[in-house]
Amino acid sequence: MKVIKTNKKAKNQSIIVYKLHQLDWLEYISIGLCLWFVFYPRPYDYLLLALLLLPFVGMFLNGLNKPSIASLVEIDRDAKDEYDVADFIDLPAWAIVVRTLLDYETDSFVAVITAGTIAFVGICLFLLVTHQQISDSNKDKWWIYGSIVFSFFIYSYSAVIAVNCSFDYSEPKEYKTEVIDKRISRSRKGGRYYYVRVKPWGHHYDAEDISVAREEYEEYQINDKVAVEYKEGLLGIPWYYLD
Repeated sequence: MKVIKTNKKAKNQSIIVYKLHQLDWLEYISIGLCLWFVFYPRPYDYLLLALLLLPFVGMFLNGLNKPSIASLVEIDRDAKDEYDVADFIDLPAWAIVVRTLLDYETDSFVAVITAGTIAFVGICLFLLVTHQQISDSNKDKWWIYGSIVFSFFIYSYSAVIAVNCSFDYSEPKEYKTEVIDKRISRSRKGGRYYYVRVKPWGHHYDAEDISVAREEYEEYQINDKVAVEYKEGLLGIPWYYLD
């Protein structure tokens, strides 16, 4: 992102311009790492850690001179006032949420909400420490705040799931079950999601679909005896996967 500017002039008012502090290089790194993590997530933990740090590194570098929060959002007037949050915040959030949806099955909605809310408050406080609040004279003030808060929301809740599961090295509990079906779900954009349906296990009293990796999908056959590995999670969010 280079420049944020409006294309409409009010009377006796010059064009408003906000500049992001020479961080194009960080945005290019963000794009590359996000594509790498989504399509070929290896080495998984190192890529995840890099994406988790990118928003904080970007906000720290951009905030060295304590600019306005508005400097983190590009406004495109030609596209009906689109608000584009800096790529080093926006892209890691979406890359992490894609991988968490593909890779992890959590078992406590309340625990996710609790940990995610704490993370959300933390990143908002970091933003307020490194940047000035948007002036009341900025007519886009609340749209800018809304765009950043939405990106932070996506980042916070997906990040806690990824950290909770990826860095959980505890011993799992094992529950025996059986494969009763399998299916491939296709998104509108052509993406494929692979699921194996298993019989009830542990405290799960209904048959359920468990997401598996594409390379593992063909290994599972109907009537196969399998094990569900159940872990408590690094952040106290229980999660599980097929072994």
